[in-house]
Amino acid sequence: MKYRWLAIIPALLLNTSAATSFVSAQTEHDPKQAVPSLTVAPGLKATLFTSEPRISSPSSMDVDSQGRVWICEIVNYRAGLRDIPTRKEGDRILILEDTDGDGKADKTTVFYQGIDVNGSQGICVLGNKVIVAASPNVFLFTDENNDGKADKKELLFKIAGGEHDHSAHTSIFGPDGKLYWNFGNSGKQVFDAEGKPILERNGKPVI
Repeated sequence: MKYRWLAIIPALLLNTSAATSFVSAQTEHDPKQAVPSLTVAPGLKATLFTSEPRISSPSSMDVDSQGRVWICEIVNYRAGLRDIPTRKEGDRILILEDTDGDGKADKTTVFYQGIDVNGSQGICVLGNKVIVAASPNVFLFTDENNDGKADKKELLFKIAGGEHDHSAHTSIFGPDGKLYWNFGNSGKQVFDAEGKPILERNGKPVI
């Protein structure tokens, strides 16, 4: 039987206790054991694409036109409210590649790292531009020389409220050429980069 391959990236670290370190969390969970427990549709076969320690606490992902997998890590998510290990340099946006075609990630590039993307909950890759939802901000990053590193960062939108998983989430372009994205009940209100409220067609604020 011919199979179509489905690469799996397990988010096993999302449920570790506050006292666990990155290393101890890896010993408690074996990602390879998670794959056989998955049920996939006929004609599909699930394999492990990547896991800890190559990635830690992935929250969202996208796949670009080159087949590279982009990951938002949220190691520092709401760190001020929990006693957890953190990265002082901030959370990371990663690019994972399978360079030898064996179905496993063997190359990792840090596209961007900073405290301004702590707790990111959404990523959308559009050519050399990347939209990242890191509440209370939605950023647009640009890789101007195609080296896999962010060269420019712009603010697209700002959300009323702080860092929360009920705030800004993933963006996606529809077939109509419009940008769609969502935010939850802690987002409250949306503003543009200049701080002006985003309005609905009826003139009322988007809340």
